Amino acid sequence: MNTVIYTRVSTDEQADKGFSLRHQKEMLEGFCDFKGYKILKHYEDDYSAKNFNRPDWVKLEAYVRANRRNIDQILILKWDRFSRNIEEALGKIRKFRDWGIEINSVEQPLDMSNPDNKIMLTLYLAIPEVENDKISQRTKDGILRAKKEGAYTAKPPFGYKRCRINKVASLEPNENAWMVKEIFEAVSQNIGSLEQLRKNYKTKGYPNCKQSFYNMLRSRTYTGEVQVPEHRKDEAYWHKGLHDAIVDKNTFDKVQFILENRKRKAKFPSIKNEAVPLRSFLKCQVCYENLTGSVSKGNGGSYGYYHCKNGCKNRIPVVKAHQLFEEQVLDKIVVNQNVLLLYKDIVKDTLNKRKGNHLGVVSDLEKEVEKTKRGLESIEDKLVSNEIDSVVFGRLSGRYGQKLEDLRVELLVAKENKENSLKYVDKAFKSISNFSKFYKKGNYDQKIAILGLLFPEKMLMSKVECRTIKQNIVVELLTRCNKGLESFEKEKAIKNDGLSNLAPPLGLEPKTL
Repeated sequence: MNTVIYTRVSTDEQADKGFSLRHQKEMLEGFCDFKGYKILKHYEDDYSAKNFNRPDWVKLEAYVRANRRNIDQILILKWDRFSRNIEEALGKIRKFRDWGIEINSVEQPLDMSNPDNKIMLTLYLAIPEVENDKISQRTKDGILRAKKEGAYTAKPPFGYKRCRINKVASLEPNENAWMVKEIFEAVSQNIGSLEQLRKNYKTKGYPNCKQSFYNMLRSRTYTGEVQVPEHRKDEAYWHKGLHDAIVDKNTFDKVQFILENRKRKAKFPSIKNEAVPLRSFLKCQVCYENLTGSVSKGNGGSYGYYHCKNGCKNRIPVVKAHQLFEEQVLDKIVVNQNVLLLYKDIVKDTLNKRKGNHLGVVSDLEKEVEKTKRGLESIEDKLVSNEIDSVVFGRLSGRYGQKLEDLRVELLVAKENKENSLKYVDKAFKSISNFSKFYKKGNYDQKIAILGLLFPEKMLMSKVECRTIKQNIVVELLTRCNKGLESFEKEKAIKNDGLSNLAPPLGLEPKTL
């Protein structure tokens, strides 16, 4: 019979149980020699049998698929060498059987033509899986117990190296710890972009990519904490680890606050063309389709146009379009200064009221922080007096620690809002008082912001005219207030002209008034 033999071992099995690839191969070769089987190929793996994603097993399947007409069987020493996953194992056996190839064991042989032997096959495959599950569970329980005691069992993050504290796996700062500390302090100042900061420190030896850099800034490991993973009904939580912190808690909290703000303010990237700022705000007055803008080169210079994509001939030079927009639309937006001052006073009054509310919020949050700290101290006292064990302490301290972390961030946000509420009011209203001047002096981003504020709908543009469809309602009220006041005065004069409202209409009686 033409035979393919397969041997497998994991490093742990070889060390603990004395398995070896050479021993398995010798046993299989001896058996085939005794039976007169012809060995076509031998494949071996040193991977776990929890699934079939093993390099040589993949090669074996490819070889068998290509040569299945010339192969009769695949032999392994024991069924646990084949797989420790009963579902996948039965699937592979069925697949090879469809190809006309039998899989069997030398030390645990089965007559596959006898249906009763399916029970024994299932048993042989189930025992290794159960054993594997037990090993996995013991490993997870050991890691969980170690982390609850403050151990760190994963790969050391940048800035740390492995060490043992009281024979327990932990971390200690290495020669790169200074770099981590400087990076956190730089981010806490909120100056410049994160990517530029990463590139600056890359020249000093920081080795990681953009995502790893961001993950580092989010990791509480640098504050001396370890994460206890989710287990059954218990949620994951962070608590004090055995290792020393590189970053103090206050700096870490500032960094999280800054990252959250940047995340909220993040915008999708867009293609900028500073020569055509009106591109996203115009419609063709001929066909009512959107106008686009582009710049072409020729005759030694660059020439910009706003033009229609719909095939019509509405094509306006950029200089002409900007002139039409500024003269016919922008310069006509004149804000009534008296109403603007009134509006400014209303805004300030509203913000002052909110500021009072913020003071109450800050006070409440500070009280909640102190209350949470006392709760944390309380469970520490209970641990010392043996009222609770280390497992309960770890779970409770993690919850208190997470709550304290969230409260600190909320407190930072509340204080930031309280301090910055009125800071930009005067500057903002100065800009509102003269949109035209501010627009003409602004850069591309400022112009886009002003256009988006003023015009909720696109403007209609032709070669001779630019007109709006709709303005921002607040701006419209601020600019139309004079007409509104004139109408109000006329209406008031009519009501108070001293004439009777009960005078009879013409045609009923002769005029008497």
